[in-house]
Amino acid sequence: MQLFPELPWLIKILLSLGAILLTNRLFKSLSLAMASGSLLIALFAGQSPAEMLAITSSSLLTFKHLTLVLTIALIYWLSVQMSETGLMHELVDLIQSRLSTRGSISALPTVIGVLPIPGGAFFSAPLVDNCDQEKHFDPELKSAINYWFRHTWEFWSPLFPGSLLAMEITGLSSLEFLLAGFPLSLIAAGAGYLLLLREIPTCQQSTTGGQTGFWRRLIFLQSPLIIVIGTYIVYQLLPAIIGKNNQYIPIGIGISGAVLWLQYFRPLTAAQWRKILIDRKILVLMVQISVIQVYAAFIGSNLPDGTPLVARISSELTSLGIPIVLMIMLVPFVSALATGAGIGYVGASFPMVISLLGAEPSFGALFSAVVLAQGFGMTGMLLSPVHICLLVSNEYFKTELTPTLAKLFKPGLSVLVGTVLFYLLYSYLF
Repeated sequence: MQLFPELPWLIKILLSLGAILLTNRLFKSLSLAMASGSLLIALFAGQSPAEMLAITSSSLLTFKHLTLVLTIALIYWLSVQMSETGLMHELVDLIQSRLSTRGSISALPTVIGVLPIPGGAFFSAPLVDNCDQEKHFDPELKSAINYWFRHTWEFWSPLFPGSLLAMEITGLSSLEFLLAGFPLSLIAAGAGYLLLLREIPTCQQSTTGGQTGFWRRLIFLQSPLIIVIGTYIVYQLLPAIIGKNNQYIPIGIGISGAVLWLQYFRPLTAAQWRKILIDRKILVLMVQISVIQVYAAFIGSNLPDGTPLVARISSELTSLGIPIVLMIMLVPFVSALATGAGIGYVGASFPMVISLLGAEPSFGALFSAVVLAQGFGMTGMLLSPVHICLLVSNEYFKTELTPTLAKLFKPGLSVLVGTVLFYLLYSYLF
């Protein structure tokens, strides 16, 4: 028996999204929030408990899902390993030895931001503050720079759980997702330079002295990331029968190689590894990813009459005359503002974005929509007052939320404008 069968499915989907956002706000649990959204979709569709169980198991008990959660765990373990071995600290010192204050204060959070360390802005904040030892710059400006430049990779990098989840939901390969997100990353970096970084004087130089063997040390300190990227490139050159069907395998192989490489040159003790491997944070993250996958599966399921849910939503939008492009912009943006997390807005909004395109969208329509959704979602996340990186950055620099957000508004608006322009360009090209 369907719950509220007279309501349009567009309203039902929005109600499920509202339930996700409300539950997450009340209970501070993304997993519980996504589960509530999935249950509401199932009740709206009139699915029996047996059907719910079948949809859930079919989305989780697959090799592809297993490799997804394992890859996310490997990424987390590598990021902690690089921190524990001192590799990231040495890389920061090396950068400071060659760059001016303006260069260092942006490069340091950018380097730290390569790895998806939860709350990593707190790790890069003292490094940014160290570039201003005489305390000439406003705390709000330093907090905004630390926060903004730390997230420029997240528009496209497959090292981030949100990006991996977006690729899984949309079906885009890592290369295709890179092509969608990398221009947005450049826009974000450019907006940060023009609207934030230019307030830092160019003449003031970093106080750290030069270091010998710069390039050799730089290559070694970045060797784990080089191994990951190199493995992915080599994997793509393999025969199609070997290299296709699972985009997480090359990333997982590369990260495993990087972990072994780093352990050989900078070994950690068994006690340190036990602490890394059994960290509760990674278990929570894996559960979140799994529950989000279930939500996406319910969005992609069939109604009792056999009609795909996505097809029903598309037909309703056509009949109501609501511009699909407007929904693709607003749903990720609002979700990101509310959750303040990459996997949060991707999991809550991308299934709906895909559903708005119909049952079998063309590659051009899909690619353009992903550009639009990713740009607006990331901007919403960067402007979210509940984003943990913004909160910890403000906590370190002892600044209030409102003045820091005010600094971020213009860069965020620039990314939105750039996103729309690239959406129009890709729509024309494809």
